[in-house]
Order: sequence, then structure tokens, then C-alpha cells
Amino acid sequence: MRRKKAIIELSAIVLVAILALGWTFKVDNKPFLGLDLQGGLSVVLKPSGTFDDDSLNQAIAIMNQRINSLGVAEPDIHREGDNIVVQIAGVDDQQKALDLVGQTAELRFRPVLATLAPDAAAPATNGTTPPGSTPPGSTPTGTEVPAPATTVAPAAVTPSTITGGTTQNGMGVAEGESAAGAQATPTTVTDQAPSTTAALTPEQQAQVQAAQSQAAASQAQAPTATTTAEQDADPASLEKPVVLPQVNPATGQQEVRYQLGPAGYTGPDGKFVPLTGAALDGASAGLDTQTGQWLVRPKFKPGADGIDRFNTLAGKCYSKSAECPTGQMAITLDGRVISAPSINAASFGADQIQISGSFTEDSSKALATALKYGALPVTLERLSSERVSATLGQDALTAGLVAGFVGLLLVTIYMIAFYRLLGVLAILKLAVEGALLWAIISFLGSSVGLALTLAGVTGIIVSIGVSLDSNVVYYEHLREDTRNGRTIRSAVDRSFHNAIGTILKADGASLLGAALLYWLAIGPVRGFAFYLGLSTVLDLISSYLYMRPVVFLATGSKLCRRHPGWFSLPASAGGEDPPERARSSRSKKGGSGGSTSTSSSRRGGGTATVTDTDQATDTDQATDEAADATTGTN
Repeated sequence: MRRKKAIIELSAIVLVAILALGWTFKVDNKPFLGLDLQGGLSVVLKPSGTFDDDSLNQAIAIMNQRINSLGVAEPDIHREGDNIVVQIAGVDDQQKALDLVGQTAELRFRPVLATLAPDAAAPATNGTTPPGSTPPGSTPTGTEVPAPATTVAPAAVTPSTITGGTTQNGMGVAEGESAAGAQATPTTVTDQAPSTTAALTPEQQAQVQAAQSQAAASQAQAPTATTTAEQDADPASLEKPVVLPQVNPATGQQEVRYQLGPAGYTGPDGKFVPLTGAALDGASAGLDTQTGQWLVRPKFKPGADGIDRFNTLAGKCYSKSAECPTGQMAITLDGRVISAPSINAASFGADQIQISGSFTEDSSKALATALKYGALPVTLERLSSERVSATLGQDALTAGLVAGFVGLLLVTIYMIAFYRLLGVLAILKLAVEGALLWAIISFLGSSVGLALTLAGVTGIIVSIGVSLDSNVVYYEHLREDTRNGRTIRSAVDRSFHNAIGTILKADGASLLGAALLYWLAIGPVRGFAFYLGLSTVLDLISSYLYMRPVVFLATGSKLCRRHPGWFSLPASAGGEDPPERARSSRSKKGGSGGSTSTSSSRRGGGTATVTDTDQATDTDQATDEAADATTGTN
């Protein structure tokens, strides 16, 4: 190996490590700690009813989207048999995440038949509520509703409405308006009776009176018990009226109950047509550019299985027919009403619907999340939930760091005791690998949310031994060659070529084991396998680009020639030539060592010998091999 090449290779890898580490600190990238290192939430869900592998995999995909919508990067959601395990690290509001994961029921659309008083006996839910809980709609005129048991702030009773039309500049335009009227606020049909009836035709007055009578009769016949989440999740309840609550997101108390009709309607052929979250194609939250209010824009699938079903039920609510006398349509999930907006048009375009009301940014985004990811193909039952506190996670992180430091200290003492200055070079190799590893882990954690768990820390600690094994293999080959009479210069390259085969086989075995673990294992074991494999790859790179050139340069120094014992090499290795080479290269009258030039003077008959002991030629290895062949040492 040439000196210039060694300097270039060594400088390249050290420079890359320094730049990578400096860039990581500059952009403030940090590893994303897993559940066991920073606290979080772990939930085990069990499917009930009929399910298959496809439905479970689809449920996992939907829950991934749900959790990602909370701003949680890379949640660990996987199967263990038929159970689904959800692990969420670093979530600030663990209860909100728990509620979102637990909402496994089907999203349904039901007409509101009547508004009932809250159930005074219902327990508080500790501030928890399904995402998207919005204030209830107002009560139809003529309906007798007892005073609620809890006081609701005035802003909390503002009715939400569904507005239709094309979207221009972020606001809805009621169907039939001209472009010039696009800037006007869409007309909202509320469920309150007009102050006068002079403008109504006799036919319209009769319809209003019939709707009011139907609402009063519905409430009189309404059951007093609220339908439970389990009952509402029953597929048979699609065609049955239910009574579901809506809770206040701040207090967790019921603020109103709704008597709801079937989640769908009866088609012309007499068959029941359900209207569930399967009809939706997505949803988003945004600001109304004119009013500055937050609103939700659901998007339905086109055709008979999407917007046509919604328009059929919306038309019944708009006309306040007997099937929907209040003009409101409730959106339910997991046995609760998450929104009950009024309908202000007879039909809508698939992507021309807006739900407006007294939304905040959080409530609008939560409702959009529920609409977008609410429908699961299988009903899941929560078997267990475990919350790991940040304190416990910090304790685990501290324990892992202490274990890593103690392990590094012990191997440092070992390497320096056995290999002296070569051991120091081995520790510096660990520093180069550590800088590269930290930069990679921080980048992956910040960009794709790769979590570093306690198992991953263990994999990194184990990789310290893998990395030092490469140095040990190389150093032992080097010591053996120098004991056999080779010069340090020639032994460096020869020993590396002999050692690299062993290093490749050993690291290859570690990589194979890590790959199999990652592929076959689940949970934390995959983290162990990933970080062990990543560290092993870095060891292969640093062995070739750092270990080889740095040993070449260090052993070629004057310090090594004068004090080979400081590098844990035999004392005899300090000379330039072994005895065999000295005999083969000794001139007739010249001394031994180095390269010798001889000139004879005719007059003096003497011989002048010039020895250069500070420069090595590129033919050392070839000369050694020839000498070994002569003496039978090869």
C-alpha cells in the first residue's frame, strides 16, 4: 500500500464522519426514542366477529393513518397472532391517542329524530371524547326537551350545518348560485321555525306542522336508556333506531342525547341501503376564507355506493320528512355522536360538501380525521393498555447509556492493555463509527421517524464487540507475521489481506443473523436486528477505509521502528530486514540493513556504502516473498 493512498483513504472517512456529525448538530437532528425510552402508550386489541388476514392488515393500515394524524411519527402497529399491538412513543396526549386507537366501530350516518336531555346518571369520561366531537344542533321547534343537567356555554350550542356547492376560494357556494354570488355566505337552512308563517304556502305549513308532530311523537316514544357502544357496533343495529350521546370535549360530560333513525334508508326495491364510512373517500379541515371560521370538507365516493346514498338521506333531512323530521344528520362512531349538522341543500356534489359550525382548529381536524379513517373492516376489543411514563422511559435510557459506557470502558482497557498504541487506534475506529452511526440514526429518526428502542441500544452495544473483533483479527495476523521474521512494512499489507477474509466472514455471519431476525421477528427484536446490522455494515467500511491505512501509517513511523513494543509488536520487528533478507541482500563488503549502493575506487580499492534507513521501497513484499521461498518459510 502506498503512503499517498493511505493518507487519502484515511482523510476521506474521517472528514465524512466529522462533516456528518457537524451537520447533524447544526440542523438539530436527534434520534427518535422509542416507547421504552421516552414513555408512551401500548395497547393490545383483539378482533371479534368474522375476520380474515386481509381485514386485519387493512385495520392496521387505517390505525397507522389515525395515529400519524396526531403528529406521532412511526407508530409501531403489528400483529401478534390474531391480536393487534399498538405502541405509540412520544405522544403528549396519551388519553387522546388511546381514544383514537379504541374507536374501532364503524362510522355511520343517521337521521336525527329527536334531541333528548343528557343522561344524568351517565358517568363522566374524564375529558375524553371521540375525535370530531362538535356542539350539538339546535332543538326543533315544538319539541319538549327537559333542561340539561349541565350548563353549556353559549358557543357550545351553535348548530353546525352542511353546505353544498362548488368550492371557490375555499368557501362553499350553494347550488344554483351564480358566480357573482359566490362571495356571499351560503344560505343555511336551520331547524328553527320561522318567526312568521305568512311567507309559507299552505302546503309548506302543513309539512312543518307534520314534522313538528312527528318529532314530538318520536321523543315521547324515545327509550330512556342510551345505546351502548357495543350495541351500536352490532351490524344488526344499522337498521334500528338508537339513542346515542354527545359529550363535551372539555368536561367529558354528556351534554345532549339524540334519538337517531337507521343508518341508511329503504330503497325502491324495499331493501335497506346502509350509509356508513365506506361511502367516504376522504376528508380535510380548513378555513373559510370569507368568515375565517374552521370547517370540514368531507369527500364522498362517486356513484351509487357513495354520494348517491348520501344525497338520498340528505334529501329526506332537507325536506324534513318523517324519516328525518329535524333536518339534522348525525355522524356516529363507537357509540357516540361526533357531529350532528343540519342539511341546507337537497343534494350535493361528491367533493362539494362543507360542514361548518363553531369549530376550533383542533375539533375540525379531529372530525376530519374521524371521517377519513373512521371505518374499520373489523370490530376490535381492547384487551389491555399500558402507559409508560416519561420518568420510567428516562430511567431505561439512563440504564442503557450507563451499560454502554461501562462496556466501552472495559473494552478500552482491554485493547490498550494488550495492543497498546494499536489499541488506541482501535478505540479511535469506534469513535469514527460512532459519529457515522449517530448521524444516520438522527437523520432517520427526524426524517422517517425510525425509533431507537432499548433493544436497539443493546444491538449497538453488541456491535462494539463486532467492531473490535475486526481489529483483533488484523493485529494478531500482524504480530504473527512479524514474529516469523517479516519487516513491519511488508507485514502490514500481507496481514491485512489475510485478515480481511476472516473479517468478511465474521461480519457476514452477523449481517445474515440480523437480517433473519429483522425479517422473522416482531416488536423490539426487529430494532435490535436493525441496529446490529447497521453497525456491522459501518464496521466493514471503517475496517477498509480507516483501520488499514491508519495502521499502515502508524507502523511506518520512526516511533514504531524504534519502539515496536509500544505497538505490541516483537522487539525484533524494529529492524528493517529479517536475517534471511539480510543475507540475500548483503553486498560483498557492505553492511546489512536498508538499501545499499556500492562504488569501488580503482585507486583505493575501497568500497563506499550508503544506507537509507528512513525510506522503504515498494519492492519490500516481493523481496520478502523471494527470501521466504529460498529459505522455505513460505
